[in-house]
Amino acid sequence: MKYFVAIIPGLLLTAFMLGCSKDDTASPKAGIIYNSGSIGGETTRDSQSSLKHDAKQLNDKLRSMSNDDLFQFALDCGNQGNCSEALAAYNKILETDKNYPDLYYYQGLLYRDMGMVDEAICAFQTAITQNPASAEAHYNLGYAYRCKGLHNEAVHEYQKSLELIPENKTKQKAYIHFNLGFSYFSNGMIDDAIVQFKKALVYKPKDKEIHQKLGIAYTAKGWTEKAKDEFSLYHEQDKPIKKIP
Repeated sequence: MKYFVAIIPGLLLTAFMLGCSKDDTASPKAGIIYNSGSIGGETTRDSQSSLKHDAKQLNDKLRSMSNDDLFQFALDCGNQGNCSEALAAYNKILETDKNYPDLYYYQGLLYRDMGMVDEAICAFQTAITQNPASAEAHYNLGYAYRCKGLHNEAVHEYQKSLELIPENKTKQKAYIHFNLGFSYFSNGMIDDAIVQFKKALVYKPKDKEIHQKLGIAYTAKGWTEKAKDEFSLYHEQDKPIKKIP
């Protein structure tokens, strides 16, 4: 029992005090996921010359494209990790059409993955202004607020997302309940957090991370036996599989 109690403070800190990363449960809308790019090994001088040349080529290319082509180009670039090119394409569309469908939503995803959380928040807010019924936009705005530590604001957006998302979107609903539980826990609302983690498990009963967070929430309540049960489920899949001789 002493060993169990000793490891809990570390678990609480690591599980609930870390910031967001793009590998966390972010957008529940399947399809577009922006990957981080990498920088080549050019010399500084060659790199600067290349950037100027590439920028001119890019601008010339973007000017010749329709808004629909620009939007698809931006999505493709984002998926390939070419974030600056994707952003340039989105901005080119905005020069002529500030109401292009879904632009602000995907621009928000791009900003998020570039680490520009404030810009992502603004983009998602605009996306919601244009389409208040977008469960995905509310969810991702909540996620961006969570990354900023604005958990009260995040709770509101997650709740709105739950109101809007179809019941058959089980994986997405698990993500929303999980992140809502996270924000409740971060606000010291442990009972509410437990409720949300349990609801997440209804949709993803074998999810190790949800069991871990529920165990931590139980620990915060002093319910050590319940916590041990959840931690055992968290570690269950770490056990080696016995092979049949």
